[in-house]
Amino acid sequence: MAKDATLVELGQQVYRAGIAEKSIPACAACHGPTGAGIPAQYPRVQGQWAEYTAAQLTAFRQGTRNNSAQMSAIAARMSDLEIKAVSEYIAGLR
Repeated sequence: MAKDATLVELGQQVYRAGIAEKSIPACAACHGPTGAGIPAQYPRVQGQWAEYTAAQLTAFRQGTRNNSAQMSAIAARMSDLEIKAVSEYIAGLR
């Protein structure tokens, strides 16, 4: 469940629509509208703890998690606020 309601609106925007001016695609394009993912291609993110999701996105951005070139490239263009916001939104997906 999302802990910070003030970030959920921005997170929802990033998750559903992406950020065109930063070439960040919608998370839903790969992880699905409910975060269920596509098994064997894109992992389920639905309901994941916000702290975990933010840590993984930050690790992709820093290059300390490097098992997905696509996620590393996307996270590299995300600000701390955008990472926190989308992580909070994902925590509330059901």
